[in-house]
Amino acid sequence: MNVDPDATIVKPGDGEDPTALAPPSPSPSPSPVTSDTDALPSGTTFKGRLRYVLGAEYELLSGIGQGGFARVYKARDRRLDRIVAIKVIRPDLLGRKVFVESFRNEGIALAKLRHPGIVPIFDIRERGGLIYYVMPFVEGTTLDARMERRLPPYESRRILCELADALAAAHRAKMVHMDIKPGNVFLEGDLQKVLLMDFGLAKSLQASAEDASGGAVVGTPEYMSPEQARGLSDIDHRSDIYSLGALGYRMLVGRPPFRGMTSVETLNKHITEAPRPLREVNPSIPKEFADVIMRCLKKSPAERFATALEVGRALDAVTFFSGRVEEAGPERFSKTQRTLVTLLVGLTLILGLVIGMALR
Repeated sequence: MNVDPDATIVKPGDGEDPTALAPPSPSPSPSPVTSDTDALPSGTTFKGRLRYVLGAEYELLSGIGQGGFARVYKARDRRLDRIVAIKVIRPDLLGRKVFVESFRNEGIALAKLRHPGIVPIFDIRERGGLIYYVMPFVEGTTLDARMERRLPPYESRRILCELADALAAAHRAKMVHMDIKPGNVFLEGDLQKVLLMDFGLAKSLQASAEDASGGAVVGTPEYMSPEQARGLSDIDHRSDIYSLGALGYRMLVGRPPFRGMTSVETLNKHITEAPRPLREVNPSIPKEFADVIMRCLKKSPAERFATALEVGRALDAVTFFSGRVEEAGPERFSKTQRTLVTLLVGLTLILGLVIGMALR
């Protein structure tokens, strides 16, 4: 489960370091998570501290991934004898309320969701000065890693369909993901089952205006909707639909619709520029497929699909003349082999005619 555990947080006018670009927060105050690790000797490493906190319940095995705000570890649940993933917020961020609340929000969001395309959580704990939660351990790869090799259009459609279905479930639970990107899409096992991960920036549509980010721009610039790029507080589920379109755009042509020299430039492009039509970049993309992606990328939320469910239905309706059969078709045979097949077919027809005449 080599996933990017966290999202980028961008604030126009600042640098590129994600910690420095965090939304403004009060000066560091005592950690909101109480500590009971006074018995640990001074100089204990973070991993040693986590082992102490996990106690006899979990055996820490190895690190899996690390982002700007959290670390993910592979562990064994001693009681149930199963492998799990443990995601823990970085200790230096425990005194910063904005990060702790974001981490808690992800756990709360996941606890509300029940869908085969969304990784659930088993438990969330605040103990020993740390806050962490336990999740299933899944094996596979991220979509980001998969896209290092070309994705055929039919596979891109499958992945987008499954993502749209998972997003529809999140939206029904009144949650907006806010960070749809290749690093947050996991392809599990040999069947490459699609899993939507990392709800750390997820926003509840039931939250009050006072709970909004106060103008901070949060997300990953290449996949953010125009309203998200502006830092608006009244963002709804249609922002995720735009991000899904930006992801689909990259899957089909190898790059996102907009990419500037800086994060701020990229955000401005989302707000002010129209994406280049997909079929101008890659004419082989079926028109119906390109139309779905380009509609998702409309600047106005009202012009996009109304729901992720509608996106999934539109993608289901896309047909391919080419696909697995075509890609495995003529190229499998050399010119000589095709000539031999043609001769054999001709000889079979002649022999059939001769036999037919003899039987008369």
